[in-house]
Order: sequence, then structure tokens, then C-alpha cells
Amino acid sequence: MLYKDPFVIHPDTFKLIQRIQAIPELKNFYLVGGTSLALQIGHRNSIDIDLFTNVIFETSELIELLRESFKVEVAYQKSTNNLFTFIDNIKTDFIRHDYTLIKQPQIEEGITLLGLEDIAAMKVNAIINSGKRLKDFVDIYFLLEHFSLNEIISFFETKYPHMNPLIVLKSLSYFNDIDPEMDPPKMKVKLPISKIQQRIEQAIISGNKLFP
Repeated sequence: MLYKDPFVIHPDTFKLIQRIQAIPELKNFYLVGGTSLALQIGHRNSIDIDLFTNVIFETSELIELLRESFKVEVAYQKSTNNLFTFIDNIKTDFIRHDYTLIKQPQIEEGITLLGLEDIAAMKVNAIINSGKRLKDFVDIYFLLEHFSLNEIISFFETKYPHMNPLIVLKSLSYFNDIDPEMDPPKMKVKLPISKIQQRIEQAIISGNKLFP
């Protein structure tokens, strides 16, 4: 079941994802990030579309393909594997992310969604790379209702075997870099940073704990 409450995702955004993923040439792309997570657990609002693949693609060819069906404004592109756009005024990014899939993406209502296991690993990686975005910590807060921290670390080790897993605990326990004004997440219920910090710290102490 997908959470299609307009608070979670605008109907236009949901329809755009469906339309993009209905294009046969884009069958190898799957929805990742906060929007994929929000559709699966309904925890917060998300407005952007992030579509990843592990297949090499030519950005010029992708732009041409998209413009057959949509109004496309290119914000940034490389010759291959990275394309940041606004499609029908909705921020939509296409990225090659060539890492192991922990679980095969699932298709629901015409949308190919990355599994929670992979999203959890990628959220940890995002925090390691930049601990400024509150929404990444919010997502970890809610993912701890689905997996223990030890499980999340295991997912991270599987997806990013070249990374030192010890950096996970260090990054998750450091909150001083969080910028509450940087792309702040819209929540159904107010969630103070102190509460997020408390849960993550408890998870670090009790690695097998699953939160209600």
C-alpha cells in the first residue's frame, strides 16, 4: 500500500512519477530517497523525485526522450549518469548509483520503489557525507521503527563495503551540524530535534532495539 495522502505527496507529483516510469526506456530507473520512503511509510511530506539506476545512460539522449512527453528544464547535467531537471516544474533528478541492491525494487501502482533496506543504507551514507539535513535524521528516526540500528548498519555494509562501518555511529551521533532551516521536512506531527537525538542515541546504546 502506498501513502498517497496529499500531505505526503502532491497528486501532480505522484502522477508525474507514474508517467515517467511508464516510459519503456526508463524501466531500469527506480524511485529512491525521501519520496520513495514517504510513499511507503507515510511519515512526512516529500516534493522531489529522485530516480536512480545502476545502468550507464547518456544524458543528452535522456533529455531528448523526456522532452517528447514533458516540459523539461535542465538544471545540471554531465555527459553521462547525472541529470538534474525540473519536469513540469517538479524537481526531478536522474542518477546512476552503481552499488549493490540489497533488495530488488518493487512495483506498486506503476511506480518502481527502492526497498526500505536500501533506502536506510543510503540515508546513513547521506548523513556521513553531510550531517546538515534534518530530513535525513528524521528519516532514520522513522526507519528505526522498521529496523534495528544493527540491521541498518548491516545494510550499509552490504551496499557500501568499501566504507568503514565505524563511521556510521560517529556520524549518527553528531547533531551539531544540523541546519533546521535547510530544506526543513514538513511533518504531520511536530518532531523536536531533541526527540530525534534521544531515539538515535538509544539505538546506538541498544543496537538490536526496535522502536514502537
